[in-house]
Amino acid sequence: MLLPWLILIPFIGGFLCWQTERFGVKVPRWIALITMGLTLALGLQLWLQGGYSLTQSAGIPQWQSEFVLPWIPRFGISIHLALDGLSLLMVVLTGLLGVLAVLCSWREIEKYQGFFHLNLMWILGGVIGVFLAIDMFLFFFFWEMMLVPMYFLIALWGHKASDGK
Repeated sequence: MLLPWLILIPFIGGFLCWQTERFGVKVPRWIALITMGLTLALGLQLWLQGGYSLTQSAGIPQWQSEFVLPWIPRFGISIHLALDGLSLLMVVLTGLLGVLAVLCSWREIEKYQGFFHLNLMWILGGVIGVFLAIDMFLFFFFWEMMLVPMYFLIALWGHKASDGK
């Protein structure tokens, strides 16, 4: 049951960042940092829980943790998340890079901090979803879902200002 939370925490945190922007510039930053800290801590907790390996024996894949929920049963599409050693490594590294991204943007982003962190958290949630997705439709859903916030990050913050800042 922890696997959906690895994805939901960044999405909920990003939404909270966006909604709390009106309370001050520091509130979204702290929410984003706490959100990615929780995601990293959850990934590290999963790491410490069990014997993960980067390779599997031949045959049927053995998942260390698995979550299955029917989504569109008519087409055989389900929310099927699973974790093995390689995907766990990628999730932990994504959490670590997420914390670093929030810290690096701490003083760089001056306008629309809440919207910036919404987009950053949703990209990171989509990346984690890609690493955990077993169903191909779900993988494609998370992959495409990352593109919309990435567009806004590039369009709004992806260029230098005319004064060189």
